[in-house]
Amino acid sequence: METIILASGSPRRRELLTKVKLPIKVIPPDIAEDYSAGLPVPEMVVQIARKKVEAILALFKTESPRWVLGLDTVVEIDGKVLGKPSGPEEAEAMLRMLSGRVHRVYSGISLLVQKGKPIEEEVVCTEVKFRAMEAGEVRFYIETGEWAGAAGAYRIQERGAFLVEWIKGSYSNVVGLPLEAFYGILVRNEYHF
Repeated sequence: METIILASGSPRRRELLTKVKLPIKVIPPDIAEDYSAGLPVPEMVVQIARKKVEAILALFKTESPRWVLGLDTVVEIDGKVLGKPSGPEEAEAMLRMLSGRVHRVYSGISLLVQKGKPIEEEVVCTEVKFRAMEAGEVRFYIETGEWAGAAGAYRIQERGAFLVEWIKGSYSNVVGLPLEAFYGILVRNEYHF
């Protein structure tokens, strides 16, 4: 199998790809994740994922890398995008906003199969309903520190699972890498497993 370059510093994405036994090389891109562009959420996450791929591609001056994967994941509720909280106060505000309500987790996938070919792109959306939480539950979760670096201030694969009433769609998307859609892109592009 060919190595997939993961344009992300996310330990969760690395862990998901390692669990499905895909060979990866991690190269975190140096780009700003700007959610203020006013684009529809699906376009925005794909655009940021593409910028991550392009940032890695720019590092290769003579070689032509293959299989460069960029991803971006955000939480959206009432048209408002919740990225990674800047601190515990913002995390708490996000969790209060999500409490007892349905939100959507969007991931943009961008995959460079081969230099010179169009970048493959896809968007996955999963609906998540949070339980109604009391103030003490929110404080408990904030104190775990899991909110740090997590879109929407929670991690469903850890104690954040306690907050969730149900999900509709891809679980791995909520973690940060929709494996089902990514596998489909690899198959369409004749990745040799």
